[in-house]
Amino acid sequence: MKKYIETFDQALDYIYSKIDFSFTKQQRYSEEVFNLERMRVFMQKLGDPQNTYKTVHVAGTKGKGSISAMLASTLIASGYRTGFYSSPHMIEYTERIQVNGIPISQEDFIHIINHIYPLIQESQGLTTFEITTAIAFQYFKDIQIDIGVIEVGLGGRLDATNIIDPEVSVIASISMDHMGILGNSLEAIAGEKAGIIKEDIPVVVSPQKESVITVFEKFAKDRRTQLIKTDEIIKFTDRKSDLVNQQFNIIYPIKILDDIKAQSKNTIQLSIPLLGKHQMENAGTAFCVLKVLQERGYSITDQSIKKGFQTVFWPGRFEFLSRNPFLIIDAAHNNDSSKRLVETVQELFPRENIILIFGASEDKDIQGMLDNFSKITRQIILTKSTHPRAAKPEIIQQILQNFSGKTIIIDDIQQALKFALEQTQKEDIILASGSVFVAAAIRELWFKTYAEKNIS
Repeated sequence: MKKYIETFDQALDYIYSKIDFSFTKQQRYSEEVFNLERMRVFMQKLGDPQNTYKTVHVAGTKGKGSISAMLASTLIASGYRTGFYSSPHMIEYTERIQVNGIPISQEDFIHIINHIYPLIQESQGLTTFEITTAIAFQYFKDIQIDIGVIEVGLGGRLDATNIIDPEVSVIASISMDHMGILGNSLEAIAGEKAGIIKEDIPVVVSPQKESVITVFEKFAKDRRTQLIKTDEIIKFTDRKSDLVNQQFNIIYPIKILDDIKAQSKNTIQLSIPLLGKHQMENAGTAFCVLKVLQERGYSITDQSIKKGFQTVFWPGRFEFLSRNPFLIIDAAHNNDSSKRLVETVQELFPRENIILIFGASEDKDIQGMLDNFSKITRQIILTKSTHPRAAKPEIIQQILQNFSGKTIIIDDIQQALKFALEQTQKEDIILASGSVFVAAAIRELWFKTYAEKNIS
């Protein structure tokens, strides 16, 4: 095989040189730009590697990553060689493509880039995400996975991942996000997410607003498939939560794919290290998906579900980087997710003071997020990631004119973290949020600069 690319940095430079809609300020979500047929033709030239193993397809506005991580963790605990494709990454690009929890090596990444390079060159308009998706699909074939958990990148209907025929489709909670791309109403966004619903493939959906469920019901009916609404078939009881994990019981019908009305119920007790009531709901969705897979012949026991949930690792979601002082990062980046984050903070830290490190992308609902965060913080440090879509702190500060606490602008994230640590008193908690990129930058800084010096 001819070697076109020598190093990992060259590989990243090459794929980033293509159209990268995660970095583009103006996006147009249309079939002219997000061309699923282009992806189908490209994968056909590769021999359709995505058809050589089973998959689960996960879409949604928030919670899809956590649900996917719980699914992958449980499938690994069940003995399946499991691929996991997600985006964006927290620190290293290779985190997006994992097998049994281990990211693809830089060497394998380079090898596959060189393998598909001639096909990329002869294909018009391939995007960064499409190429990365192709690398994941090819890698999963090369390493011979049993099943892949495939997370949608954006939307669903026109997403590059939507060429798979999964065992089960999953749609996490829908809320307002990417409105300029997916639509200005929940119903429009739900319609794009529902694009992953396929004929005769069951679809499991998290608790949703009634208008969203109506959209899903229409899609499921049109495509003659079963819609499994988790809030109608399972119940949670006996929830307990501390700073390490949360425990709860799930009461569920014996056969999810059958008519459940007259069925007797079972109960399972689960524990997850992901905190917040919303993560319990995500766990309920993941549990229902696993039960569907179990009914479709997969060897998944209650014991492997318990182990998979208990050992799941999903960084950047109410993640404690330090407990002395308390330093928490969370990738909440829209109104609804920030509201859930605030609820979790209020549950676990009802009396302590919060110092917030905040930065956001300019296309997000910054006003909505700050309205939520202002309920729990007395001081906000406004900062800016290196991402080209990052909002200027000066613009964010204007939104905070009615905030009763203190605001300070520190553009450089490293200096923002340093300042926050210097300000921290005994009862204080530092929370970094508003953007995946801010949370990731704080995480990287902490482990490179502070954790190794045993400051934590």
